[in-house]
Amino acid sequence: MMKKLLLAAFAVFAFTSVNAQTEKGNWVFSGNTSISFASTKAKVEVDGNESGGELSSSVFTLTPSLGYFVIDNLAVGLDLSYTSTKIDDDSVESTTSSFAVLPMGTYFFEAGDNFKPYVGVAGGLISTSSGDEDSNKSNGLAIRGKGGIAYFLNESIALDFSAQYVHTSQKNKENNDVVTNNNSFGVGFGFSIFL
Repeated sequence: MMKKLLLAAFAVFAFTSVNAQTEKGNWVFSGNTSISFASTKAKVEVDGNESGGELSSSVFTLTPSLGYFVIDNLAVGLDLSYTSTKIDDDSVESTTSSFAVLPMGTYFFEAGDNFKPYVGVAGGLISTSSGDEDSNKSNGLAIRGKGGIAYFLNESIALDFSAQYVHTSQKNKENNDVVTNNNSFGVGFGFSIFL
């Protein structure tokens, strides 16, 4: 009897999950992770003399996101983003970390049973540090636009393939006259759970 009751409860939960995609009142939890590596060899020639070296970098990014569907297909919520960049140029190794809190909105388009293209925007605060000194720290604003496709494995779990553009503008903590503007374009892969 207990086995049948548990089976019935599981079936109700599974049916509820199956019908919960991008309708008003549902939640979406997403997570994107990316790791990239690059190696560059640069040579500079001055008056016939060459100099240069090898530069390698690795970048790790983790971006969890939580959204609530305020209307069908439109989720609003919050993205958190952590990025760690390590650069080695044969003589010096440095690590830079950044953390961003970005309120966001994402709209999903109907395109069939398993695919839903989407577009999203986010904007908020970012903080970057490459050391303990204030001269190595900065903070400011970040704006992101993204687009992609969610491929639904079932009604509740989707794989995400996306491209995004990010613009940041940060002031140095020690000297506010030093402003760093950065524009980047990237592609990502992740997953989403719709509840």
